Amino acid sequence: MVCLLIFISGSSWAQSTFLRKNMDYYFQIERIDILSGVISDTLHTALNGMMRKDVVPYLENYLKQHEETLNNVERDEITKIISKSGEFAENGDGAIESDYSLFNTFYQKQSDLLHYKSDLVTFVLNPVIHYQQTVESGNIKQNLFYNAKGIEARGLLGKRVGFYTLFTDNQERGPIHHQNYIRANQAVPGITYYKDFKISKPGLAQDYLYAVGYVDADIIKNTVNVTFGTDKFHIGDGYRSLFLSDFGANYTFLKLNTRFGKFNYQNLFMELTPQYFRGADQYLSRKYAAMHHLSVNVSKWLNVGLFEAIIFKRKDHFDFRYMNPIILYRSVEQTNGSPDNALLGFNFKINTGAKALLYGQVMLDEFNFSQIKANNGWWANKYAAQLGIKFADPFGVKNLLIQAEGNLVRPYTYSYYDSVADYSNYNQPLAHPYGSNFIEADLIINYKPFKKPI
Repeated sequence: MVCLLIFISGSSWAQSTFLRKNMDYYFQIERIDILSGVISDTLHTALNGMMRKDVVPYLENYLKQHEETLNNVERDEITKIISKSGEFAENGDGAIESDYSLFNTFYQKQSDLLHYKSDLVTFVLNPVIHYQQTVESGNIKQNLFYNAKGIEARGLLGKRVGFYTLFTDNQERGPIHHQNYIRANQAVPGITYYKDFKISKPGLAQDYLYAVGYVDADIIKNTVNVTFGTDKFHIGDGYRSLFLSDFGANYTFLKLNTRFGKFNYQNLFMELTPQYFRGADQYLSRKYAAMHHLSVNVSKWLNVGLFEAIIFKRKDHFDFRYMNPIILYRSVEQTNGSPDNALLGFNFKINTGAKALLYGQVMLDEFNFSQIKANNGWWANKYAAQLGIKFADPFGVKNLLIQAEGNLVRPYTYSYYDSVADYSNYNQPLAHPYGSNFIEADLIINYKPFKKPI
């Protein structure tokens, strides 16, 4: 199969209140985290997306601490990242002024179509425009395409309440392996409802809407934060996550985040969609999940985390006993008669201080140590493990980040004896995209060889 890119037009994607791993500059934040040589008490990188209001002060502090050692390109790169979330800068408006504003209204700031700021309100509005055409050749010759058009907005009310919304209308035809995934799983990766079109032509195309929206507020300033809306999250420092991945579809959520010194405690309550067969329009049932993650900076070089998740085995009914934010979910699950799917996890992160970072995860679904010792392939030993390493500026090459990662997931991990309580949402895995029963090795290289305008 050969793919030839024949045309790509401008793509204008601004950023949400959460900074995503798939953003083109996210690797710079990871690189700076490694080069700092220490574990930050304010930036718990295993919890993604990271909050703008955490990232911007962290980068500003890094600039101050390393002012004499950073070159002009590095300093500009960090300044531009801060500019894209300028409302959280120390001076309250860190967005870079534009030299080419239109009618003294549009693009007054380099990163935003509309940018309004007063003492009480900040409002940012951006278009979303992406158009791409590709030719695929092989056993099936077809024209591939992707286009999205929509709008994105975010804002602050005072200094403690924020909001974000994104809406796009999308059409796409992906390569043959992408189409095969959709046929097999009855799901477009990362998307909820979709419609097929251009069915008569070779290959299959999809038409769908994509929407994100949430409100965020500080209940106790810089300590307790609550977010409610529709989006998705990633837990872990890896390219993949064995806990919760942002690969799948969005879901309605309530997130509570509590930070105290070297501790960060996150509760996530989610409304999910069980597995279903596509057909005529119909009401889709709901299932629910409760997750929490405790992140602790044990020392300047070591962070550890504990994770627990419960998927409810009940359709269209939330069990409020799981709303307790400080209880061990497993104890509630046993009190209920053990009807639900319970998972436990452990993760770690080690900053070696030598421009390298080690990280890993272990997830336990079912586990019997005596059966592991017997080495007889017992099916109910359901667990997953991850080990990875990141190198920042290896070989003295600036703006280079190399990441190597291995993942192992035993057969039947994340599964359950019915489709309600399995570890999935909208026909897509909640954790690793491959589900279970695999060994995987990944090598990711991020490199920015030259300065690019904002």
